[in-house]
Amino acid sequence: MPVQRFRISPTCRGAIFKAKRWFYATFCKKGDQKVLEENKKTWTKLATKLVEEANKLGISDKPVRLTIEYTTGMDGVFKPLQVMLEVFEMRSLGTHTITM
Repeated sequence: MPVQRFRISPTCRGAIFKAKRWFYATFCKKGDQKVLEENKKTWTKLATKLVEEANKLGISDKPVRLTIEYTTGMDGVFKPLQVMLEVFEMRSLGTHTITM
Protein backbone atom coordinates (compact mmCIF):
# COMPACT_ATOMS: atom_id res chain seq x y z
CA MET A 1 0.00 0.00 0.00
CA PRO A 2 1.63 3.28 -1.10
CA VAL A 3 1.97 6.16 1.34
CA GLN A 4 2.59 9.82 0.47
CA ARG A 5 3.93 11.91 3.35
CA PHE A 6 4.29 15.65 2.88
CA ARG A 7 6.47 18.24 4.59
CA ILE A 8 5.00 20.39 7.34
CA SER A 9 2.95 23.25 5.91
CA PRO A 10 2.37 26.55 7.74
CA THR A 11 -1.42 26.04 7.54
CA CYS A 12 -3.77 23.13 6.97
CA ARG A 13 -5.08 24.87 3.85
CA GLY A 14 -1.52 24.96 2.50
CA ALA A 15 -1.09 21.26 3.24
CA ILE A 16 -4.25 20.45 1.30
CA PHE A 17 -3.00 22.58 -1.60
CA LYS A 18 0.32 20.65 -1.64
CA ALA A 19 -1.64 17.40 -1.68
CA LYS A 20 -3.74 18.70 -4.58
CA ARG A 21 -0.62 19.48 -6.64
CA TRP A 22 0.80 16.02 -5.89
CA PHE A 23 -2.48 14.34 -6.80
CA TYR A 24 -2.89 16.10 -10.16
CA ALA A 25 0.77 15.53 -11.08
CA THR A 26 0.52 11.84 -10.21
CA PHE A 27 -2.97 10.71 -11.21
CA CYS A 28 -4.20 13.12 -13.89
CA LYS A 29 -1.74 12.43 -16.67
CA LYS A 30 -2.87 11.66 -20.18
CA GLY A 31 -4.78 8.42 -20.36
CA ASP A 32 -8.28 7.01 -20.28
CA GLN A 33 -10.77 9.87 -19.90
CA LYS A 34 -13.12 7.77 -17.76
CA VAL A 35 -10.35 7.02 -15.24
CA LEU A 36 -9.31 10.69 -15.16
CA GLU A 37 -12.86 11.80 -14.36
CA GLU A 38 -13.24 9.13 -11.67
CA ASN A 39 -9.92 10.19 -10.08
CA LYS A 40 -10.99 13.85 -10.09
CA LYS A 41 -14.30 12.99 -8.40
CA THR A 42 -12.46 10.95 -5.77
CA TRP A 43 -10.07 13.84 -5.10
CA THR A 44 -12.96 16.30 -4.80
CA LYS A 45 -14.63 14.10 -2.17
CA LEU A 46 -11.36 13.68 -0.26
CA ALA A 47 -10.49 17.39 -0.33
CA THR A 48 -14.01 18.33 0.78
CA LYS A 49 -13.79 15.94 3.71
CA LEU A 50 -10.35 17.30 4.68
CA VAL A 51 -11.59 20.90 4.65
CA GLU A 52 -14.71 20.00 6.66
CA GLU A 53 -12.68 18.11 9.29
CA ALA A 54 -10.07 20.90 9.54
CA ASN A 55 -12.82 23.46 10.09
CA LYS A 56 -14.59 21.24 12.62
CA LEU A 57 -11.35 20.71 14.57
CA GLY A 58 -10.34 24.37 14.29
CA ILE A 59 -6.95 23.61 12.73
CA SER A 60 -7.28 25.48 9.44
CA ASP A 61 -4.58 27.98 10.43
CA LYS A 62 -2.31 25.60 12.34
CA PRO A 63 0.87 23.99 10.96
CA VAL A 64 -0.01 20.53 9.59
CA ARG A 65 1.65 17.57 7.92
CA LEU A 66 -0.51 15.27 5.77
CA THR A 67 0.09 11.58 5.22
CA ILE A 68 -2.09 9.87 2.62
CA GLU A 69 -2.40 6.08 2.40
CA TYR A 70 -3.93 4.93 -0.88
CA THR A 71 -4.17 2.17 -3.43
CA THR A 72 -4.24 2.28 -7.19
CA GLY A 73 -6.10 -0.13 -9.40
CA MET A 74 -4.65 -1.79 -12.47
CA ASP A 75 -6.11 0.97 -14.62
CA GLY A 76 -4.69 3.77 -12.41
CA VAL A 77 -7.77 4.50 -10.30
CA PHE A 78 -6.92 6.41 -7.10
CA LYS A 79 -8.51 5.02 -3.93
CA PRO A 80 -7.59 6.81 -0.68
CA LEU A 81 -7.68 4.58 2.38
CA GLN A 82 -6.66 6.91 5.17
CA VAL A 83 -5.38 10.44 5.69
CA MET A 84 -3.47 11.38 8.82
CA LEU A 85 -3.30 15.02 9.90
CA GLU A 86 -0.39 15.81 12.22
CA VAL A 87 -1.14 19.16 13.84
CA PHE A 88 1.67 21.26 15.28
CA GLU A 89 1.64 24.34 17.45
CA MET A 90 4.21 27.10 17.40
CA ARG A 91 5.13 28.36 20.86
CA SER A 92 8.10 29.90 22.53
CA LEU A 93 10.44 27.58 24.40
CA GLY A 94 12.00 30.42 26.35
CA THR A 95 14.37 33.34 25.99
CA HIS A 96 18.13 32.99 26.12
CA THR A 97 20.50 35.96 26.38
CA ILE A 98 24.07 35.60 25.19
CA THR A 99 26.52 38.34 26.14
CA MET A 100 29.75 39.01 24.33
